[in-house]
Amino acid sequence: MKVGPLSVSPMGFGTWAWGNQLLWGYQESMDNELQDCFNLALRNGINLFDTADSYGTGRLNGQSERLLGKFILEFDGKINTETQNGFRISKK
Repeated sequence: MKVGPLSVSPMGFGTWAWGNQLLWGYQESMDNELQDCFNLALRNGINLFDTADSYGTGRLNGQSERLLGKFILEFDGKINTETQNGFRISKK
């Protein structure tokens, strides 16, 4: 479907679990499987991927963005990404 000048798949692919050890049990050894999921989504017409800097836990904050960036670099085609601003809770 058209969104302004972009052609966007009607369904997006969320990457919240990529890097989230606390809720999803993510381990870096899963990265090849995540690459396979990314490739499967592309083969099935999905070209909209959701990510955010807060996707990941602890030292893995931003892991979703890093993985998606790596996968996009290895892909020869057009991909749309969307993100939100994360929030941080601190005493400052």
